[in-house]
Amino acid sequence: MQAQGTLVVRLFTSAAQIPLQGATVTVTKRLSNDERKLLAVRVTNFDGFTDPVSIDTPPMAQSQSYQAGLVPYSVVDIRVERTGFDRVIVEDAQVFPGTQTRQEIALIPTPGAFDRTETFVVPPQNNLL
Repeated sequence: MQAQGTLVVRLFTSAAQIPLQGATVTVTKRLSNDERKLLAVRVTNFDGFTDPVSIDTPPMAQSQSYQAGLVPYSVVDIRVERTGFDRVIVEDAQVFPGTQTRQEIALIPTPGAFDRTETFVVPPQNNLL
């Protein structure tokens, strides 16, 4: 039976962590044939949070002991866009079964129409290499 974890994204700007409302957050999963499966699209609320996204994960037993070749979490990509800020992509975010993963992302204001994308890749757990 497939287990589930949840993902919540929190967006903010500046060192003061000012919440960003109204940003579009897209969660996708990469498939084996280099295609992407859309899992969810959310918009951040007044506090900069998305509603939770349920993600299918491996069974809890895989995260409780090392099993060669098995990854105990699901990997998703998160794309964040909001007018006036750089786009951010987080690749390989990890979602564990029975757990709420909270991905915090700081957005940098963009002057004028300049458009940049920042990409961050989450490395795999050390014991799984």
